[in-house]
Amino acid sequence: MTSQPALTSAQRLHLDVYGYVVIENVLSREEVSGLRDTMYAIETRYRETGECPYPSSHYSATTHECFRIDNLPHIAPCFFDYVTHPRLVAMAEEITGGRVRLEQSDAHIRRPIAETERPATYAFHRGVNPGFGYIRNSLYHFTFVKTLTMLTDWEPGDGGTTVIAGSHKISDEIGDCALIEAALGDPRLIHEVSAPAGSTLLFFESLVHSSGIIRSNKDRLLIIAGYTPCMFQPWSRYDPDPDFLATLTEEHRTLLTGDSRYHWPRTLRQLSESV
Repeated sequence: MTSQPALTSAQRLHLDVYGYVVIENVLSREEVSGLRDTMYAIETRYRETGECPYPSSHYSATTHECFRIDNLPHIAPCFFDYVTHPRLVAMAEEITGGRVRLEQSDAHIRRPIAETERPATYAFHRGVNPGFGYIRNSLYHFTFVKTLTMLTDWEPGDGGTTVIAGSHKISDEIGDCALIEAALGDPRLIHEVSAPAGSTLLFFESLVHSSGIIRSNKDRLLIIAGYTPCMFQPWSRYDPDPDFLATLTEEHRTLLTGDSRYHWPRTLRQLSESV
């Protein structure tokens, strides 16, 4: 785990206040193209065979409008390079507060829905109770963070990930339905992400979020990695492929399995520290 902050002070403050931050130019054009081409190739293969040929992986959506494959590391080198990307892992470690394991990974192709079938509102949700967060050095940390990287340019109306800003710290005891209803009453509380391809949306999994509503005619591609402290168990159906693990270095094997268990070295930054 690096001792140098992965985020600037401004980025860390934005994340603390709003529950998310967008960081541009995390991936190069070549990395973006490689991921995008691989995803289209996987979809084409599925359309031809109807099968998932990748051990330990699964499709959680296979429609034309939403195609998603889950548990990525062993499928293709570009996927492995993404989930082990040193900068992304460093961000996750800074925000959880210690060494991490890969908890979840998935890649999405989303396309416009016919005008008459478009949802009237968002499918807001969050995966983890805000009660799993904690504060150290006056900064908020959380035990499940995600890096969502855009593989196409996201402009207003393209259906970028949409969040209720600041909801990551609001207890679900008030009821998420009440929180969502209140936010829908004031559009300023709802932020839709727009950024160039290669940008990463870093957010706490306690943040109430949703896929956006695509109002343009563009495909929207993205890839996600979720990280937790190393002693956590993997999310359901995201266990690493054992044959693939045997080919990895100890460092990467530990990142995918959490083998360091309760040996959890901590590095807790001050907001004033610079990248």
